[in-house]
Amino acid sequence: MSGQTETLWEKAARVSECALADGSLMPIVTDAQVIVEEGITYFGHVVTANATKKFRATSTQGNPFLPYEESLYVADVGKEHVCLLNKFPVLSPHLLICSKAFVPQQTCLSLSDFQGWLEGFVYPDVFGFYNNGPIAGASQTHRHMQLVRSPIPLEQVIAAGELPFAHQLAPLKALDAEALYDSYLSMMARLGLLAETPDGNCDPYNLLLTERWMLLFPRSKNNIEGVFANGINYSGRFLVKREEQLDWLKQYGLMNYLANCSS
Repeated sequence: MSGQTETLWEKAARVSECALADGSLMPIVTDAQVIVEEGITYFGHVVTANATKKFRATSTQGNPFLPYEESLYVADVGKEHVCLLNKFPVLSPHLLICSKAFVPQQTCLSLSDFQGWLEGFVYPDVFGFYNNGPIAGASQTHRHMQLVRSPIPLEQVIAAGELPFAHQLAPLKALDAEALYDSYLSMMARLGLLAETPDGNCDPYNLLLTERWMLLFPRSKNNIEGVFANGINYSGRFLVKREEQLDWLKQYGLMNYLANCSS
């Protein structure tokens, strides 16, 4: 980790306060609702009116990271990355570690990506996730890893290796970028996800990271019945557009939903 006296999270808290005041930060969700399924407590969020602004921006803005909004800038992270606030956070602050130059989201992560990402892991409740391409839930094509601070409802299921779909799990005793990168490449190879196409794109996957474990799994679809999934869903947290979709999820089964999006 860097020797800076102020962490990314402390800086982000200050930047968030200003960005909320000037209207450039637009939280889109309500408080979490609790959903219990087979003894596991999940969190469900229904989006607020700001969600329509997010969807409009996603479709019309182009690349929001190049150039980025100055009001969302938190800090430079090494020579190749910058930390920004997610403009439309599910949890706040929600940090993005973005490459300074354009790097395609669907190509393999680099050692430098892991080095930049790890700058945010300074508290035990930090949860990182990476969405490799649209099928994995990525809304932007520019390389970005994500960070929130949140409980992980599926922690025990994940750590026990009991997820009911293909995945690779690496228990961790320390966060070392080179070791993580080597483990990531091995996990990608074992799941057959390494790039074999001329454009260098990998098959769709999500990567989840905490200070305790790293989880990688393939993705087959980005939504079922209009309920979309990205990496944060696999922590046990769901974001939907309408209350009826939460009702549908309860009937369909939340773990069943996750399994069917990844198989």
